[in-house]
Amino acid sequence: MRPPERWPLHPAPAETESLSSWLRRIAASYGMYSSELLEHGLGHRELSDPELDLNPPRDLLEELAKRTGLDQHRVNAMTMAGWVPWLFDCLDPAPGAYETYVHQLSVLLPPKRRTIYTPRKWLPWLSETGMRRGCPDCLESSPTLLLFWQLPLMASCQVHGRRVETYEGRPPDYILWATPAHDQRPLPEPLSLMDRRTWQAITTGSVDLPRYPVHAGTWFRLLRTLLDELTTAQGRYGRQLEDVRRVWEHCGHPFRAGLHSWQPFETLHWTAQQQLLEAAAAAMEMIEAGSVTALGTSAHLFRPEPNPRISDGTPPGTLTASAGAQERPTLDELLKQAADALDACIAAAKEDPVVAQHLFDFARYGCRSDQSLRGLRQTFAELQIPLDFLSQTENQSPFA
Repeated sequence: MRPPERWPLHPAPAETESLSSWLRRIAASYGMYSSELLEHGLGHRELSDPELDLNPPRDLLEELAKRTGLDQHRVNAMTMAGWVPWLFDCLDPAPGAYETYVHQLSVLLPPKRRTIYTPRKWLPWLSETGMRRGCPDCLESSPTLLLFWQLPLMASCQVHGRRVETYEGRPPDYILWATPAHDQRPLPEPLSLMDRRTWQAITTGSVDLPRYPVHAGTWFRLLRTLLDELTTAQGRYGRQLEDVRRVWEHCGHPFRAGLHSWQPFETLHWTAQQQLLEAAAAAMEMIEAGSVTALGTSAHLFRPEPNPRISDGTPPGTLTASAGAQERPTLDELLKQAADALDACIAAAKEDPVVAQHLFDFARYGCRSDQSLRGLRQTFAELQIPLDFLSQTENQSPFA
């Protein structure tokens, strides 16, 4: 059987462009609609834009990679499925998903302070409203639609430094913006900084925080945790209530974005979502400045590294060499601690498939090719760690 011929025309996808947008631009190169390209160019049934961008058939993605010469991982990254397990744990709503994603970390409030909700069919960041968002300046010059405009992850465009707005229609044929350009509110610097961090997570796989860099998967969950803490019922804040009120006063929005009863962030209107994103950015700024009390286990990530010579009142130059030597472990001691920890992880992974999956996900962060991934699988096999979970985690890193 002859392999499919390479398409002569196939415009390169833009950074983080959605699959539906890319297909539409390819089809336009041939004077076709994307539905015609799917049917006649790929022998595939018509799929809606949400179906293409969420979790399209794997054989379609493979065929597109062959027809365009694009790397398979790059094609996958144009869909939400390509961002499992970094942005999503999975794309199948499951019991306890909210607790797993939103309550593993804590920032403002101590662990267990918040009420654990169990919204039905919940997935992080994804909503069923079908609201269209985009940057007016971007869409004025190009019909390219970014995958992450579909998610309430960022409130601003990193290219033009302006707010992302909602619209009706389908670019470039027709578009009606909800907010006229002259009515745009200025972009607060804390929100701009938070959005730059989110964009860094999307494009590089890690985020530079005041204390040290964190993996993109950690950043997405930190942000979603903080959004949940800011909508927690008033009675759960305890002595921190005044601190949380000051966060909302600092960003100029009503307490809890005006919510009278709890709702998942994903179900809120874009106006309320923007207010919550601004409050989260303000909270990060105030934690870093030390102007609010943050008792969560991950709050330290937003505080600068302390200077022990200043914070404990010791004048510079008075620390003795012997005291420093006692506090700092040697390189051999650090290497032994790391080796012991790795041995413990391997032993646990042999017995517990959940631990095995977490260890595999952690190890493959550095895999940048199919060859390196095959080498990792071979290593797990040699260590006698079961790989039964691989059928659920076949997708490669979108950062590769």
